[in-house]
Amino acid sequence: MRPISLILCTVFILSGCGSDETPTPIEQTPPNYFPDAVGSRWVYRNADGYEWTREITDGYSAEAADYQRFTYTQLAADDALDYLKPNAFRVAENRVFFSIGEKVDPYIQTELPVLVEDEFAGLALDIALEPISHPEFVFFEFPLSPNVEWDAFNTKVNGSLVLQNLVLLQIPLEAQVSIKGKVVAESPLETPAGSFDSAFQIAYEMEFTHTLFPEAEVVRKRQTVWFVPHVGIVKIEDQRGVTELISYTLL
Repeated sequence: MRPISLILCTVFILSGCGSDETPTPIEQTPPNYFPDAVGSRWVYRNADGYEWTREITDGYSAEAADYQRFTYTQLAADDALDYLKPNAFRVAENRVFFSIGEKVDPYIQTELPVLVEDEFAGLALDIALEPISHPEFVFFEFPLSPNVEWDAFNTKVNGSLVLQNLVLLQIPLEAQVSIKGKVVAESPLETPAGSFDSAFQIAYEMEFTHTLFPEAEVVRKRQTVWFVPHVGIVKIEDQRGVTELISYTLL
């Protein structure tokens, strides 16, 4: 009987049976809420069949913060001014920031001539703006939940309109860009890239206000994105139509 007892004892020891200790579970580190690994890649397609790609290519430091750089392929001309297509981003504490400093001035310089062309029909316009120091767009605060709102962006720019390239013909102007974000809903979503059990619908309301002479004019635009935690943006809707994620690779 002794050999059998030894064998049973050995089995109990190896299997942990009869022990008061519970095996410690191995913790699985989940992917980032907002994926930020170099090499991660997303491919999108709009309703017209036009495809473009966003990829995280490298990182850098600026203004005492660490950023990851986005590189794009086949962006349309108007995409260059889209705040939801930044050249860089950073994740800090419970927020995701998009670096959009390089987009603010071009946006204003593109929008203002269109808005004031009736007042200065036939005249050459040149817009001089004060530089903006490193503005950031708050993409969202996490964890996300419905009905949460936040100020995504707010900046004011002073400058002047120069007519006919004559310095003496300068008209002062003020422009302000304000964007508010809100989580509208959480629901399942199907895209060409797959089905997702939980996608957050986030609406961004933008107000572009310019003051020329005593009057102020306001232009409003709206963009909506669907974001899936640990995956990224899976759908975008704006005045140009709907764009959907068709494939992605996360590292």
